Amino acid sequence: MTTVYFVKTGEQYLCPGEDGDVGMTPSFEEAERFLSYEDAENAARRNAEPGYEIITQHRE
Repeated sequence: MTTVYFVKTGEQYLCPGEDGDVGMTPSFEEAERFLSYEDAENAARRNAEPGYEIITQHRE
């Protein structure tokens, strides 16, 4: 089983931007998947508004 993490801010998620930067998407399917909680937290601190949420998902 693999665990991945997503960053949600408001009604959107962090996602890969077209220019290689970080963007936002309302689509969970397009959201950036982080392989560690620490990576998700660091990305959220740099790119999300206060009040963001880190979502954990376990995949088989």
